[in-house]
Amino acid sequence: MLPAENQSEQSLHAENRTSDKMNKVINFHELHDPVWFEKVVVYLKSRYTMVGSRDLYEYYYNHTPLRNACLITVDDGHSTSYDVIYPVLKKHKVPAIFFVSPEIAKREEAVNFWFQEIRGYDEDKLEKIAFDFLNMTPTSEEGIKSVFDKTSIDNMWEIISRYRKLYHVEPKAAMNMTVEQIRQIDKEGLVEIGAHTLTHPFLARETVERSMNEIKGSISQLEGLLQHPVFTFAYPNGRPVLDFGEREMQMLTDTSIKLAFSTRPHNFSLSDDVFAIPRYGLSCGSMNFVKLKLFLGKYYPLLRCALKIGQKPS
Repeated sequence: MLPAENQSEQSLHAENRTSDKMNKVINFHELHDPVWFEKVVVYLKSRYTMVGSRDLYEYYYNHTPLRNACLITVDDGHSTSYDVIYPVLKKHKVPAIFFVSPEIAKREEAVNFWFQEIRGYDEDKLEKIAFDFLNMTPTSEEGIKSVFDKTSIDNMWEIISRYRKLYHVEPKAAMNMTVEQIRQIDKEGLVEIGAHTLTHPFLARETVERSMNEIKGSISQLEGLLQHPVFTFAYPNGRPVLDFGEREMQMLTDTSIKLAFSTRPHNFSLSDDVFAIPRYGLSCGSMNFVKLKLFLGKYYPLLRCALKIGQKPS
């Protein structure tokens, strides 16, 4: 028979495993429709207990039970985080985490992420430059996003630079929140600011040195801007193995970070690694679609994949 203390702890873990089956982290990015976002927030409030990062910390580190809980996160720090998302969160008093890049916010060098800069580019022309530069053989399956998915951040910006020079394209105006806006949000206390690397690379494609600088540099710069420790981090793109792995998770262990988030679509539970917490993504769609996606949970990507396969010509 187990000692009484161990029995009690085991019972607590069993209770948590039973009660946390509906716990979710919902992630958003750039949003331009405040009406849609407010409908989603109202629905989430009616269906879940809205929580903040402190609640997740207590859950993972002290095993404080969470039942039917939902945390909102927002990646990248697009200006709509301040103009569209934040006002709705304040109106409904819903906590959240905004993951930002301090280097982009400071606007001293790059003012946008690579994926923001290539919007509106002619994909065929951009692909040709990429294939030539990377010495890749084009295939019918490749698109520019999948090409960039296989290379380093420096190569991405070199391809963008060559496109600009060849087709006389000017850099786009800044699309993301300013340092002042980030500081304001942080100071008001409802929304936490977390780190999201310096330049949004696919970390798994970078060298050890570059990956470490992207992670630790973003944390230290953000702490300098906010004048306090940063406790949360989100991996760019966020797919386990493909975008980050044990190497990146290990890099976080000697930083101030306590919770790090992936984009693996799954409910969160005590079985998670605290440096790879799963999240579901939402970006658009009718409320019926939103409800269906949340209901299906981890099975939604499988259904979407099956439908795509079914639509392919035989």
